[in-house]
Amino acid sequence: MAKAVVKKKAKSRQRSQRKKPDLDAIIEVAIELVLRHGDSGFRIEELIERTGISKSSLYLHFGDRDGLVGLALSTVFLRDIRNNVDDAAVLLADVKNRKQMEEAIPQLVELALNTPDISRWQRVMVLASARNRPEMMKRVSEGQTMVNTAIEELVRGLQNSGAVRIDLDAREIGVLIQTAIIGRIFRDIDSEITAEDLDKWRAILVSVYEGILA
Repeated sequence: MAKAVVKKKAKSRQRSQRKKPDLDAIIEVAIELVLRHGDSGFRIEELIERTGISKSSLYLHFGDRDGLVGLALSTVFLRDIRNNVDDAAVLLADVKNRKQMEEAIPQLVELALNTPDISRWQRVMVLASARNRPEMMKRVSEGQTMVNTAIEELVRGLQNSGAVRIDLDAREIGVLIQTAIIGRIFRDIDSEITAEDLDKWRAILVSVYEGILA
């Protein structure tokens, strides 16, 4: 009888297991806060209040504040560029010859032009933030390298089908295609270039892209 009482007391002393934090959800909230307030305005306290994670658990999983900001921004960066690659892959999937590639170029240009302004500026912000964060830069660099490889393979397939010039490097062509997305920022901050001039930029991009046709 005494043994049963002891067991009962021991059982009552058992602590309930702590709920494991949802790290993906915490990263998403961190992304939201960093994009809303900027790197310098991001506050750990607000993240803790929103997610309920303890400060000790936060630092255990993400390191310091800098590490969390770097992870949030690099996640946004990689997500955006992968979306662009996916869109381009879908567009070019059925291109089998030069004529089809020529017809696809205006659509490829539109993909670049229609990238949301916020995505363009986010990429600039991420790259600026990564400059003095080695771990963040490493993650961004590794992700960009994977994206460049994916586009290189896509372009090489177009070269093999006779749609794109084989005397040009496939990887460099992929980089050129991506520069149009960031490049629009330079014209958008030019006070002498208006939104009505976008057709001029569109025409230039089409002309440049046509230069890779076989």
